[in-house]
This record gives sequence, C-alpha cells and structure tokens, in this order.
Amino acid sequence: MTTFVLVWAGRLVTALGSSISGFALGLWIYQQTGSVTQFATGLLLGFAPGMLAAPVAGVLVDRYRRRTVLLCADAAAMLAAVAMAASQATGHLAVWQVYAVIIVESCCAAFQWPALAAAVTGMVGAEQRGRASAMTQTALAGAQLLGPMLAAVLLGAGGLRAVLVVDVVSFALGLLTLLLARFPESTGRPEHTGSPRERSGWRAELTEGRRLLTGQPGLKHLLRLVTVLNAAEATATALLLPLVLAATPEAEQNAAVAMVSTAGGLGLAISSVAMSIWSTPRRPLPWVTAATVLSGVAVLLAGFFPRPGLLAVAAFTFFLGLPVVTSCAQVLWQSAVAAEAQGRVFALRRMFTQGGTLLGYLLAGPLASQVLSPLVDPGGPFAATLGRLLGAARDRGSALLLCCTGLILAATALAGRRHTITALPPPPAESPSPVERESVPNAAGPPVATGPLTRP
Repeated sequence: MTTFVLVWAGRLVTALGSSISGFALGLWIYQQTGSVTQFATGLLLGFAPGMLAAPVAGVLVDRYRRRTVLLCADAAAMLAAVAMAASQATGHLAVWQVYAVIIVESCCAAFQWPALAAAVTGMVGAEQRGRASAMTQTALAGAQLLGPMLAAVLLGAGGLRAVLVVDVVSFALGLLTLLLARFPESTGRPEHTGSPRERSGWRAELTEGRRLLTGQPGLKHLLRLVTVLNAAEATATALLLPLVLAATPEAEQNAAVAMVSTAGGLGLAISSVAMSIWSTPRRPLPWVTAATVLSGVAVLLAGFFPRPGLLAVAAFTFFLGLPVVTSCAQVLWQSAVAAEAQGRVFALRRMFTQGGTLLGYLLAGPLASQVLSPLVDPGGPFAATLGRLLGAARDRGSALLLCCTGLILAATALAGRRHTITALPPPPAESPSPVERESVPNAAGPPVATGPLTRP
C-alpha cells in the first residue's frame, strides 16, 4: 500500500494542477473570443481524442510496463504544458494552441488512467482495492472542488502565467513520485518478454480485451450500468443550472447555484472519504445496484420538485452514490480480469463510459428544449397530463428529461440485480529461486523470497 500512497499523492497533485489550469483556460478562451461555441469546443476536445486513443492505449499498457507508460504519458503532458506556458510568457498564446494542448493531454489521459488502474492490482491486496479506488475518487473530487477556487486566487494574484506555472510544477511533482515508486510488475508476460513477432496482432489483442470486458453477463451489465450512470451525471449536470435559475428570483440566483453545487460536491467528498476508510464490501455488486437506484431516485425527485432546496438535496444524494458505484465496480473488474489484460479492458471501459458522458452533454439540451418541451408546455399533447404533474417547473422540458433519466437509471440497475460476477482464482505462489533462498539462510520455515513482489 505504501507504493500506491506515493503514486496516489502524485496523482492528487497532478489532478489539482489540471483542474486549476482547465478552469482558467476555459475562462480565458471565453474572454478572448466571447464565443460559447469555442468554449464548448474546448470541453469536447477534452473528451473525444482520449476516447479515440483508448483502444491503442489499452494495447500498449498491456505490452509495456505500467510505470513506463505512466512516465511517458506524464512527460508528454508536461512538455505540452511547458510549451503553452512559454507561448503565454512571450505573448503569443492563441486559442488554437490551447486546443492543441487539450488534445495532447486528453490523449495522455487515455494512457494514464488505464495504466494506473491496472497497476493498482499489483500494488495493493484484494481486500484493499476498493479503498484504493475510493482514494483515487477522493483525489479527483478534491481537485474538482478546490480547482476553480484556487484558479480564481491564482488569476487574481499572478494572472494566467501563474496558473500555467503551477500546472507545469504539478506535472513535475507527479513525475517525481513515479520516479521514486517501484511498481510490482508481473513477470514472464509475453507482452514484456517476447519479440514483436511473438505477440498477437493489434486486432487480436483488442478483440480479446473486448471479450474479457463483457465476457460474463454480470460484467456486461456492469459496463452498461456505469455507462448509463455517466450519461445521467452529464445530463443532470447540464440541466440543474437552468432549473435552478428558472426557479429562483434573479437576486437570489448566485446563492442558489452555489448551494446546489456545494451540496453535490459535499456528497461526492463525504462518500469518497468514507469509501477510503472502510474496507470493500464482501458482495460489491448489490452495493452497486443499491447506490445506482438511490442516485436514480434522486434525479427523479429533482425533476418533479425543481426547487433550489430540494435540488440541493437531490444533488447531494446523487453524488453520494457515485463513489460507491465507482469503487465497487473497479474491484469487480480487477477481480474478474487477469492482470496482464487489464490495460486493454480498462481502456475500453473508459472509452464506453466517457462516451456516455459525451452523449449526456450533447443530447441534454436538444432533448429538453426541442423534443420534450413542446410535448408538455401549454398547448402540447401532454400538457394536461404530464405537464400538470410538472406544474411547479417553469422549464418543463428539463424537468421531464430529469424524470426520464432517473427512471432509466433505476430501471437499468434493477434489471441486472440477479447477475453475479465470478472472480478469477488467485495465481499460485511463485517458488523462490536459489538466489532468493540463499538471501535468507537463517529464516525459519519455508524460504522467503526477497525479489520483486508478485501480483496478488
């Protein structure tokens, strides 16, 4: 666990620096262009390149040592950040350069997170994997909560230059923790020891990864559930702000938005910390189902009662369930997929789940305003039925979409409640070599290996 904590600390610093720079650069793009489209383009570029790179990233993560992959990805991201900081310092920073850096960092993230998730399998024991996943979620939640606030402080103190310098320093500290850490890598894998001719082709390896990702009905259900949950999170995030503004007098809008956002962040932080402290449940899949149903009910109630106070409660409840689902799902995949294939499986899984997030962001607005609003607004075919149920909502299309999202989320979770996921048997203990036996000649009982740790 010591190695994981060291790497986790580096990821926390790097995630915080990326959150600070992401907020500041988005604000800079909007201030420079005054265009919502160009601002949204930056958000899209943060998702799409990483999704496209995920299959290639997964194969390379399995072919090479995870620590090496992380070092290369972090170094590439840091070089891009250094180039952007240099352009800003010389007064030549342009929007297209920011887009280019966003693309590079998105592609690097496609390598970083599968490599880290696969490496955790060897860093910690099976009983600690849920805690490790929750600690990762805690780092991300902390970065999301603190990033905008720290960005505002840095922008006020030193402008965009200070933000970019902090971003570069955060990457450097992350690289330093990786250089100090020694990952317990699996040995004897063909991906590590064989020549390129001895390896399977890219298509065969990707096919194998896709088969393992959904090889059991329970795993297929889990992938579908997490993808729908990500889409629901994106949809709710896109719709909550318009609903809060529509239901609040103009003088109270800032306080109402802050209350709802803070409630969601508190739910995420509290659940992440709790999952980091407690051990993994013995039966993770029922916890995934229960937490997802709870989040679905919260979204459903937010649609029926779109008032700021109740929206804050709904946001708190929804985000309270996310770390439970993420941590337990990660444990299930780690236990059901062989370590040598986890890079491909986790990269493909990330591609699907990020696709859900992307669809949620892209479809939420058009579905609410162009499809559902005409159905339930006064004069619409369902104004007297569904419209009456949503009578408290000024933006009935958004409220109805939230209701539908909550129902779909809960139904998806309940539909697979009877599924089970079979864990792989633990690998046999490796016999120590003669050199290792000689290294502990006075040890009582069986010889103890002093070489690299084997994966659990």
